[in-house]
Amino acid sequence: MRELFIKFWHGQFPLGTTFWLGWLAPLLGIFIVLTLLETWILQKVGVSPIFILFAITAAIAVVSTVAVWRSASLYTGPKFLRLSARAISMLGSSLHLFAFGCLIYVFIMLAHGTDSSHDEHRIAEKTAIPSASHPMAGFWKTQSSDNFGLAISPAGSSKYSISFCGPGGCFKPGTYRPDTTLVGDEDYQIVDKNTLHVRGTDGFTSYYRAPSRGEDCVGNN
Repeated sequence: MRELFIKFWHGQFPLGTTFWLGWLAPLLGIFIVLTLLETWILQKVGVSPIFILFAITAAIAVVSTVAVWRSASLYTGPKFLRLSARAISMLGSSLHLFAFGCLIYVFIMLAHGTDSSHDEHRIAEKTAIPSASHPMAGFWKTQSSDNFGLAISPAGSSKYSISFCGPGGCFKPGTYRPDTTLVGDEDYQIVDKNTLHVRGTDGFTSYYRAPSRGEDCVGNN
């Protein structure tokens, strides 16, 4: 295995193998996993696995980009392919490293309590009270056993704010998702007064009304 890595690092594999299998395949694979499972990971495990996956892909991006450049220098085929492989790998890896840097910045802000979207006083949760003008306000969870979910609070005369709340606090109203009327918004589907479908990166997720974050959902969920 060590010999294969050294050979890969020095660009001694064919350019096609290095680019497609060494650079694109692992980065694309982890991206697909994050896209499909991001919501589930955050809800069930926490943010740490997301950070670890980003760190792994950052390391892969650096190593594989160096390998692509070195392999390209040994490539004897069309110059266009050599230059394209170098440009695409450099651009893709740079974008990923930028995203990873942004994630580190967010972690630092959270650690020092400087995240402007974080609200330890739970304003969104405390104001998530249904009324005649805002019947869908309240706390919503995907499962009764969860101690986190969405606080849907009144935002003006006809809109709602959607804030994620957990044991550590809430997002400030308007910082987690854009304020919405719910009705007529394609990102939300109101099934009944106690059931709401919310569109995320992996499609719609069902949320159920709960009296509070620490109580069971209304109904049989």
